[in-house]
Amino acid sequence: MSERDIKSMISEGTDINALVQEVLREAYLQVTEDLRRYAEKVKYYNQMKKAIREYLSSLRDFKAKAISAAHRRNINLCSGATNDVAALHEIFAESARSYDVGPIEHELCIPNRVPPDEVNSLAQLDNEIARWEEKLNSIGDDAQLANVDLQNILQKQQQVLQMLSNVSKITHDTAMEIIRKIGG
Repeated sequence: MSERDIKSMISEGTDINALVQEVLREAYLQVTEDLRRYAEKVKYYNQMKKAIREYLSSLRDFKAKAISAAHRRNINLCSGATNDVAALHEIFAESARSYDVGPIEHELCIPNRVPPDEVNSLAQLDNEIARWEEKLNSIGDDAQLANVDLQNILQKQQQVLQMLSNVSKITHDTAMEIIRKIGG
């Protein structure tokens, strides 16, 4: 409701109580819309965190399986010998798995293969895990800020509801006072 609408309603002799109620109703509707937007933002960040956690879990599972397979084949992971490195590359190729990437994963550029094609050593795998943990922490910070914003808008909505309640009570009390005076 614009200022012009309010002035027009006053000049036309509109009930002031109805006008106040309408303004407060509009304020409540706006706060509710803001609340919906912030809730969607929090949901989006939670989906992002979930996608990264699932990918990190897949990377960690892969690492555990690769180390286990290397031990079963008596590969010395610390030696760096050419045949050990070649065997480890073979384990990586055998154990890799592909999966479908959803819209959130695609948006985050999560590879559709664990480990990604360019990762073919434990050191590179550790770097990949660290990189995604860092991303998760960054998104976690953004999600926390979105949660604070959501809490603030919830508080604002509660204040608007309290104001609506107070205005209704004052209007009722005023009407009752007038009725009492008329009655005698």
